[in-house]
Amino acid sequence: MECADESIKDTKRNLLEPGDGHSMVKRNERGIALIMALVLLALLTLLGAWALDTSSTDLKIAGNYKNAEAAFSMADTAAVFASNPANLTDACEFISACTNSTGSNTSWSPPSQPIVMGANSATVSVRYLNKGPLPLGSIYDADLDASGKPKFSGVYFMITANGIGPHSATSQIETNVVQVVSN
Repeated sequence: MECADESIKDTKRNLLEPGDGHSMVKRNERGIALIMALVLLALLTLLGAWALDTSSTDLKIAGNYKNAEAAFSMADTAAVFASNPANLTDACEFISACTNSTGSNTSWSPPSQPIVMGANSATVSVRYLNKGPLPLGSIYDADLDASGKPKFSGVYFMITANGIGPHSATSQIETNVVQVVSN
């Protein structure tokens, strides 16, 4: 019985006490640190690849947004340019439909086409719609002459502006404009 007790004590000592590196527990744990480090490295590599892919996608989205904004800005600039009263007067004189109502198919484009700012450009056209009473609530709609007719009327135009930004980004704006004219 003493022999068996000695054998159990030796086994416990080899398992629990540090020895010369030949115990059964230490032999079974060799290489686990390497495997754990490789698994952790693989997980970190996947996480890094995912973060890189996400950030490059976000950069592309931001770049596309910037290009679209540049195209919209050019279209807006062209629309504001065309709605300038002097340009509308030029359009009205060119169309000549403002005075004789020949139809709404006539359009005018400013002579300086396209409008260019750096690498961005825009085109604009002004189309005559009709001549008629001013919109309700305008400052002039209550002004009547001695015979009871309105002193002013409106000439209605549709402005279409197309902006082109970097990397062929495009934007289109359509707006209606009324030019107040005396009767």
